[in-house]
Amino acid sequence: MSLNCEEIDRILSEAPLAGTKIQNIYQPSFDSLVLELYGRGALIHYFISIAHNACRLHPLSAAPPKNERPLRFMECLRSRIRGGTIVRAAQIAKDRIIKIEVVRADENGLPTPLYLYARLWSGAGNVLLVSKEGAIIDALRRLPSRNEISGETFSLPPSRENVNPLKQYAIRDLGGEGPFWQRIEHYYSQSTGHLSREVLLAQAHEILGHKKAAIENRLAHLVSKQEEYLQAERFRQIGDILIAGYTIETQGTKTFARTFDFYENKELLIEIDSRVNPAQNAATYYEKYHKAKNGIDEINAEIHRWKATIRQLDAWFARLDAETDPLVIAQALRKGGAARSKEKPRYPCQSLEYRGWTILIGRSGKENDEILRHIVRGSDLWLHARDYAGSYVFIRAQKNKSIPPEVLQAACRLAVYYSKARKNLGGDVHTTFVKNLRRAKNGPVGLVIPYLEKNLYIIFTEDQIREILEENQLEEGNSP
Repeated sequence: MSLNCEEIDRILSEAPLAGTKIQNIYQPSFDSLVLELYGRGALIHYFISIAHNACRLHPLSAAPPKNERPLRFMECLRSRIRGGTIVRAAQIAKDRIIKIEVVRADENGLPTPLYLYARLWSGAGNVLLVSKEGAIIDALRRLPSRNEISGETFSLPPSRENVNPLKQYAIRDLGGEGPFWQRIEHYYSQSTGHLSREVLLAQAHEILGHKKAAIENRLAHLVSKQEEYLQAERFRQIGDILIAGYTIETQGTKTFARTFDFYENKELLIEIDSRVNPAQNAATYYEKYHKAKNGIDEINAEIHRWKATIRQLDAWFARLDAETDPLVIAQALRKGGAARSKEKPRYPCQSLEYRGWTILIGRSGKENDEILRHIVRGSDLWLHARDYAGSYVFIRAQKNKSIPPEVLQAACRLAVYYSKARKNLGGDVHTTFVKNLRRAKNGPVGLVIPYLEKNLYIIFTEDQIREILEENQLEEGNSP
């Protein structure tokens, strides 16, 4: 149950906002704000929530978890009203709309008022920042149907005070000690807060389920590869058997070699390509032998890494499941979501980890130049869509390892995808080592001329690009 008009007035009288200075603003969850205020010789954290059936405002007994990510409305408030002074704050009539007037000096040093309106209506709550001219600067919830978006004119709804004058609202008797705002804080943390916790944990379950399903699909593919690679010696034996000669049999659309297996002393049918000779068919199995022999360690390491990631996901959820404070849960979910981070990125460009290999994507001439000057080395591989403007893509080299075909194909697909050839769903890609690149004399920043390049033709689907990017998201961190 949300606060009624009498309870709002009671809290505002017990903990007045007027005369306090705004030190900072935090947004611990998608439907709440915390104003960090200084006044009357103390630091005060004032909580405003527009959660369904839990619309309220009151001070907090302890500092809330601070979300330092640059969330839109929080950043807007920080840029506009942080450092300002609240000169007055009161409920408008008995409509459960609180008008908070904040004065802060503008760029010319002149005091300029802004207005923060908190509408505490269950199911239709919102917090809006409004200019002195009455224009909406931004809103916690952008509601185009109510014209509550940036640039629209703010208008108060018709007053409800006289709609039902006979109805009287009473302040709830919540029991306990301390001022009413403290008892309200305790009530919501024990009841509505618990319901919010259930909703947030349901969201965490959904996130965890999607992550684990993606990892388990990847693990199933790797285990299948592992079983194939464990047969490396058998591939070599089949190559030897084919070299010794065979007769050809056709079964439906497939062609088989009927021969004698002198390793296991029995007759054997082996699927072959009827268009090539025995030596070439044997070479195919020798190639499988070398690939399996050289790749088994990498497959085992990748399986180990993904299993460790599942354990870390389970541990992350166990910690979340044990948390009783819904604000902390909301903050943890936000850290695992898509909100941007203030942490300095590792590379000055888009980067992704794909099957243990680092791929860099320069999105502009400046980024390309920065990568070439300060990041990549001569042994790293450069890729670029041929005959089309687009990003430079780089695969970072690894000592004593050659780039796996699936990693090279993924980088080629990204090179075409991040170019003007994207709509073709395929195209030619230039590849060469960074040491074979030369800067174009008097050319634009980042432009290079490749030498000794090879040409690869690649096709792709949107699903393949999505799989590459999703796999990168799984590799980026241990928490969802």
